[in-house]
Amino acid sequence: MKKSNTDTCCLTLPLKLEKWQEDRLAKRFEIARQIYNTMVHAELKKLRNIENSQPYRQIQKQIEALNWKNQNDKARLKSLYNDRNKLLNTIGFSEYGFKADIKYYYKHFNDNIGSSVAVHGIAPQVWAAFEKMLFHKEGKKVHYKKKDDIHSLHGYSVTGKSGGVEIIFRKTYIEWKGLKLPLKRSPDNAYETEMLDRRVKYVRLLRKPGKRKDCWYVQLSLEGKPAIKRDPESGERRHSIGRGAVGLDIGPQTLAYSACGAADLVELADQVQNIEQMKRRLQRKLDRSRRATNPDNYADNGTIRRGVKLTHNKSNRYRRTQRELRYLQHCQAEIRKRQHIELANHLLALGDCFYVEDMAWPSLTHRAKETAISEKTGRMKRKKRFGKSVANKAPATLIGILEQKCNSLGLPGVVKVPTSLRASQYNHQSGEYTSKPLSQRWNNMPDGERIQRDLYSAFLLQHYDPKAGNFDSALLQQDYPQFVQYHHRAIQRLSTVPKTLSSMGIQRSLR
Repeated sequence: MKKSNTDTCCLTLPLKLEKWQEDRLAKRFEIARQIYNTMVHAELKKLRNIENSQPYRQIQKQIEALNWKNQNDKARLKSLYNDRNKLLNTIGFSEYGFKADIKYYYKHFNDNIGSSVAVHGIAPQVWAAFEKMLFHKEGKKVHYKKKDDIHSLHGYSVTGKSGGVEIIFRKTYIEWKGLKLPLKRSPDNAYETEMLDRRVKYVRLLRKPGKRKDCWYVQLSLEGKPAIKRDPESGERRHSIGRGAVGLDIGPQTLAYSACGAADLVELADQVQNIEQMKRRLQRKLDRSRRATNPDNYADNGTIRRGVKLTHNKSNRYRRTQRELRYLQHCQAEIRKRQHIELANHLLALGDCFYVEDMAWPSLTHRAKETAISEKTGRMKRKKRFGKSVANKAPATLIGILEQKCNSLGLPGVVKVPTSLRASQYNHQSGEYTSKPLSQRWNNMPDGERIQRDLYSAFLLQHYDPKAGNFDSALLQQDYPQFVQYHHRAIQRLSTVPKTLSSMGIQRSLR
């Protein structure tokens, strides 16, 4: 779908459906999944054929021999990637080629899925999966969609107020191929009323897991920036916007911030509970059920049999357990997103320009490659890093939400500071860089103060000068006494919450 040149905002509303309407929607989403899988199968065959050709193999061999880190190889690599793209385009292996190919698959289901949804809703999803594998190196292969794995569908957008040529917005309901899906609106919601007065670009139907059944929503993509939420009684803006620079030192589980009038260290999404034990219990229950309903899939020693066609029978209890597991993970995601939005609103009340180190979060989730021996115990160190912490707290999601809010409000936004600045090692009083282990959470300053490491890094980032590419020494000296007061208040607040303090790794240092 062609990207719009105008601003776009979204409004998500629940649908108030009867049982037969939910069944019809579920059927159409299942048809969309089958079209998706059929197209993946066909495009994989096309890709294997070109991969076995001699020109493609020669280009791929040259790419693997070069290294992105070498400056001399970068230009050569770029040229090789362009040659490979031209070779793929000759067989129609592009987004437009996928949209042209899907016409062979959706026509059998034309009563349920039309050309608009197929070409502009399903084909781009298939291309995105291949694009990640080929060009972004995210995964080694493209997977088929399992049942209930299609969560959203939308069609082509047109000018006017309807928002589409197949899935159409009709003020009080959504129309799609004979289905009329009524909206569930709040009667006195000024925000919804203001948003719905705008032109609808296109309509997307969403399916989210519920406790006992799926919940259905419609997401309207509207023209313009989001409406401002106001207090219904006073009419004042609900979330204020501050002015000035804010330094953010974000970690796998915590966020330290420093602004002109505040500094604090908070735990990210502290209401998100550790559900690993509950997930493990439900997954064991699913495994027992699979073995009981599909005994021919397993050998006598309990391993999966090879060389035979496996069966995939699911009992009703299995499906209920599956839904319970899916709903458990969905609730965690919703709580995490809500808390990130609340924290982003709080940060926006402190300032309008945010400085944060440019972190490569995926690299922190990978296990360590080298095997190291502990000096204390003489045993091998664990290769685990921050995979679970990043998955539970989603720090990159918070930065993304903050960037999105800044863009919609027309603020300077989030500035990514290069990690080569080494904010965690710098001391503005001595002007020296001192390497510290990750376990050392406090800085002993020359003036005798003990400053928490993350809070101090946020204070340094607050005084980053983008033009000079370094810290502003004069402002650091000027604002340091006030920062020390904010720092002591933050540590005093944290000392009253032992659980939070322990999770941040600084409780032991205060004893």
